[in-house]
Amino acid sequence: DIQAAHMCGFKQPEGKCVLFINDVYGINSLGESLRFVLSGFGGKQLLIMIWHPSLMQMLDHFHLHRPPLVWPSIGPTLAKYYVRTEKDALFVDFAGSSGAEQVASTVIKGLSSGMPLVCVNVLPEQERDYVNLDIRAKTG
Repeated sequence: DIQAAHMCGFKQPEGKCVLFINDVYGINSLGESLRFVLSGFGGKQLLIMIWHPSLMQMLDHFHLHRPPLVWPSIGPTLAKYYVRTEKDALFVDFAGSSGAEQVASTVIKGLSSGMPLVCVNVLPEQERDYVNLDIRAKTG
């Protein structure tokens, strides 16, 4: 992830680059990446995809060198500090296949408009494609 952060700062084709990071390891180099790409007036664009390791099985809790960061992800919050104004960034949550087309069109629109930072937060497995029910049940 550190190498990816440094590579983001180099000259990219058409001034665009994509950074795939995860919530556990990649978040450490997110600030460096944003500073490299968004500093100056070069008209560069950065698309960040943040994904979250699923902790659905017992073994998943032990293979990481540290637990995932606080939920919700701090990545989008951290990224807000590296843009000049709110209009320079687009933050989108990918909540599963049901909203995939809407997320894709929003991201394409943001990149087409020349927005310097587009950040897609891919929600963890347990937060995607669920139906929120507000029910009242009587027992007995």
